[in-house]
Amino acid sequence: MTYTRRTFMIGTGAAAFGLAAAVSGRVSAAPGDEAPPDPTAAVAAVCAIKQVKARYFRAVDTKDWELLEQQVTPDVVIDTTGSAGIVTTGAAAFIAYLKLTVGAARTVHQGHMPEIEVQSPNTATGVWALQDLLIFPGNIRVIGFGHYHETYAFDGDRWRIKSSKLTRVYLDPLAEEKLFGM
Repeated sequence: MTYTRRTFMIGTGAAAFGLAAAVSGRVSAAPGDEAPPDPTAAVAAVCAIKQVKARYFRAVDTKDWELLEQQVTPDVVIDTTGSAGIVTTGAAAFIAYLKLTVGAARTVHQGHMPEIEVQSPNTATGVWALQDLLIFPGNIRVIGFGHYHETYAFDGDRWRIKSSKLTRVYLDPLAEEKLFGM
């Protein structure tokens, strides 16, 4: 069920509610929820989820597997079949897969234009535009564009990625000359 809220406020607190409206004109409630999430809490959740995804990208690119594990739930489901990968279930399985596939590569991941919708105080969904560059040993380079379709769970003290599906719009192997325009 989707609720639309229109609130006119003057003074302290108006900025937070105005930000909530600017971030998302919709506040959704999951089936079975009695009321939609509080707009101020929803804004805080969106900000926290953005931080989770930023740490996720940094952890992958720096190969900080411990940091990466902290950004996902223990039972996370990651679907990379849209990029010739596999589906993994569990943080340990996902990290082992990453170590095998991109552990030796230099990677740069950038997420843009997040569309995050908070369904309840403990659940949210999001879609992120993605651009990534992977440089494998032997100077084999691949640049790609696509989207992450994700779900998030609040586990009592922080938000984490519960599931993620990578879809590709474009994937191109590059020669070094083509990458830098020389």
